[in-house]
Amino acid sequence: MIPLKLELTNFLSYRDTAVLDFSGIHLACISGANGAGKSTILDAMTWALFGQSRSRSDDDLVNRVAALGGDGAEVSLVFELENSVYRVLRRKKARKRTLLELQMAVDPEQWADGGWKTLSETKLRETEAAIEALLRMNYDTFINASFLLQGKADEFTTKTAGRRKEILAELLGVNVWDQYKELATNRRKEVENRLILLDGQLGEIELELGEEAERQETLQAAQAELAIIAERLKDKEVLLQQLRRAETAVSQQKQLVKNLENNLIRAQKSLADLKQTRQKRQKERETYQAILDEADKILAEYAAWETAALDLRGWQSRADAFNQLQQKKRPHELAVTQARSKLEQQAQELAAQAERVAAATIERESVTQKLVAGQARLAELGTAVADLTQQEQTWHEAKAKLQRLESERKLLAQEQGQIQAESRKIQKIVAEKTAVAQNAQQAEKELAELTTQVAAIAGWNKQYATSLADKNSLESEQQRLKAEMNRFKERIDGLKVESGGQCPLCGQPLSDDHRQEVLAQLQAEGEEMGGRFRANKDHIAALTTEIVRLEAQIKQSDRIERDQKTQQQRLAKAEARLAEIETAVTEWESGRQATRLTELEKRLADDTAVSAQQAQIKELATAVQQKTALEKERQGQQRRISQAEARLAEIERLAAEWEQVGQKTLAETKQRLEAREYATDDLAALAELDEQIAAIGYDLAAHDAARQKRDELAGAQTRQQELKQAEAAVKPLEDTLAHLAEQITGQEQTAADMKGQHEAASAELERIAADSGNLRGVEDEVFRLREEQIAANRRVGAAQQRLDVLADLRARQETLMVERAGVTLQIQRLKLLEKACGRDGVQALLIEQALPEIEDHANELLDRLTNGEMRVSFETQRALKSREGLAETLDIRIQDNAGERPYANFSGGEQFRVNFAIRLALSQILAKRAGARLQTLVIDEGFGSQDPNGQQRLIEAIHAIQDEFKRVLIITHVAELRDAFPNRIEVEKNVTGSTISVS
Repeated sequence: MIPLKLELTNFLSYRDTAVLDFSGIHLACISGANGAGKSTILDAMTWALFGQSRSRSDDDLVNRVAALGGDGAEVSLVFELENSVYRVLRRKKARKRTLLELQMAVDPEQWADGGWKTLSETKLRETEAAIEALLRMNYDTFINASFLLQGKADEFTTKTAGRRKEILAELLGVNVWDQYKELATNRRKEVENRLILLDGQLGEIELELGEEAERQETLQAAQAELAIIAERLKDKEVLLQQLRRAETAVSQQKQLVKNLENNLIRAQKSLADLKQTRQKRQKERETYQAILDEADKILAEYAAWETAALDLRGWQSRADAFNQLQQKKRPHELAVTQARSKLEQQAQELAAQAERVAAATIERESVTQKLVAGQARLAELGTAVADLTQQEQTWHEAKAKLQRLESERKLLAQEQGQIQAESRKIQKIVAEKTAVAQNAQQAEKELAELTTQVAAIAGWNKQYATSLADKNSLESEQQRLKAEMNRFKERIDGLKVESGGQCPLCGQPLSDDHRQEVLAQLQAEGEEMGGRFRANKDHIAALTTEIVRLEAQIKQSDRIERDQKTQQQRLAKAEARLAEIETAVTEWESGRQATRLTELEKRLADDTAVSAQQAQIKELATAVQQKTALEKERQGQQRRISQAEARLAEIERLAAEWEQVGQKTLAETKQRLEAREYATDDLAALAELDEQIAAIGYDLAAHDAARQKRDELAGAQTRQQELKQAEAAVKPLEDTLAHLAEQITGQEQTAADMKGQHEAASAELERIAADSGNLRGVEDEVFRLREEQIAANRRVGAAQQRLDVLADLRARQETLMVERAGVTLQIQRLKLLEKACGRDGVQALLIEQALPEIEDHANELLDRLTNGEMRVSFETQRALKSREGLAETLDIRIQDNAGERPYANFSGGEQFRVNFAIRLALSQILAKRAGARLQTLVIDEGFGSQDPNGQQRLIEAIHAIQDEFKRVLIITHVAELRDAFPNRIEVEKNVTGSTISVS
């Protein structure tokens, strides 16, 4: 991957769009002040490609100013990969989802002119997966091989051994064998499932073939049962036809009875309706007659109601005129009220102002006294603070001296701790020497035993293959023998039953003597086959036991070989460890660390100078504390003086304003309220309207009395209407009652005739029903027998089908046996392939082959960077603590002139050199491999931890390997190093954000 162009907008410190064009840049230095945005360039590249950066959340990447304005961050990265040009666009608004696009240039030579073809997927995760597949690496792999990011230079070195191995496998491309193993595993599981299915099918077939005699008997029984059911069904169907003819006659008579019953019910209902109508009309005539009897009273009440209504209309006209005048008064009353309220409020406000002025006049004297006292105290505090300032300067100097003394003692204590740790380490390895020697002896003994067992493994495999082939051969012969025995049995059974016919052996006419001779011959051959069948069965059982035993032994072969390798490594490590112990003890004894330790203990025991300095600081600290308190008091006194002066000025302003304006305005307002000098036009209008209201003479009580009297007589009008209705309705009702009496007499005669007809038809129905039989019972019996006949037919068909299928099953059994043998062989081959593709197979082999080359490259760089003082080595296996054996690992061993030490015990500069050498070695190896796609190297802030010699060596190493990469970018804030590189990318930060320029 070779970056061509990077654009950043609203990304972290970059507000306006910043463009970094990599054209013509091979080796460049990215420089700028701390915090200017140098590392942000790398964050933008990793975020665009993988959606990851040093920030925990994508929302933190959006420039804060842009986020407040609703704008989002956007990064565009154009890069070249295998002669093609791609562009990745990633956008993010605060609290919104991220947008990602992957594009490919239509013309790689003219990509700057546009013309892009989208390669984006429908979902963000799918597009990110497409980018990782294109680059053949994820974020972890990318920053471990190509980017040495700020704060992550030790990303590979400090990873766990397992994670380092995974990253190395991804970088070297050997993890593709994981896919091969997965394919082999999935295929093996599929084939094993097929074997299980075949075994199940063969078992089912065997069970079914053993049921042939039983199925013959089932068929015969089903056929006999079907014949019995058919005979019984025929008799019942004849009886059912006779009963159905009788049932038809009963049904017709029932319908006649039902029709007569319905006619009788309708006639009785019609008669009841006529009587009910007559009763209703009689009640109506009685009601109307009662109203006619009160005619004189109703007419008198109606005349009184008309008089009361006329009186009420007169009072209502007066009320309407009165309400109109009252409505006209309301605007004038509101204007008078508002004018009076405004004057009253003004008077209240002026009175309150007078009270405030009086209180301020009293307050002025006390404020003046406080001001004089405060100014005097401020002068005293200024003199005291000036005296204490000189003492504070002395305290700071004493404190700086104490810090230097303590720093020197801390360095001495640190050196003492390191020498003591080295001493304890020597004591520990001396004690370890005996245990390591015993471990070496035990490993040598166990290795001899395992070597003998390994020699026997080849014999086990050969014996297992021979036994398995013999077993498969015998099982095939057993199938053939069983088929032959079944055919002989059929011939013997046929000869025992048949008489006459021809001989099945020679084809001649078959006599009784000849039949017996043939039977004897067939039985002898059958017994011979049976003997061979049983002997083969015993031999198969013995071979099965032997195969199981050999499989168990062969399964142990991998463990034995691993144990042999483990013991070899264990012995080698023990011998190497013994040599290391001897070397370490010799170096310790020949050195002067013990003398230095005594000297350090003596110097650290003398703390006189530190104690004296601490006492002086403690004495001066009191003066510093007093100065702080006095300065705080002085500031408070200044604030109080300023407040007092401001308050006096405010009091003077209030008093002057009251004397000039307030007193006169208050007197004028009170005079207007007392004389009612406000809203004069509205007051005059109100007086005129009151005179007009008095002239109307409206009395509300009289109006209410007239309304009450009219309401008491309100029913008279309704009674008068009822009287008119009664006079019109009496004569028609009397005619209707006479007609209803005639209809009722005729309907009573019709109902009586219909009742007689219904009783006669019911008697005839009872007679016919008594002569019919139990039709429903016979129908149920016929239905049940038909169901039984259908079920019996099904049983006969099923039994016949189950018998016919056995011939097909025999042929199917032979086919499945052949297929099972092939599946078993395929499973064995897939298991071997699965093991070879695993982590301990081809992958481990490829990694172990690559590690020496990586180690050589890393040590070559370390030799340049440390002047031959440091080396690294990789260890791929280590002894298990819980049990004997070795575990796969990828540990990094680091040595210098003082011997091997843990990574954490080296200084920051030394750690960076180790990280730099390993990471460059990885990048160099990948650049040389055909499948590698890393052509860019980025180093972020590695020079600051180096001394001048270390910085120069790093620069020389970078120049030495620059031709192996298309782009090499170095980020640093060390000003002296900027001119060491041919190109410079300057990053600056101002009020509008970070900017980029190339020189």
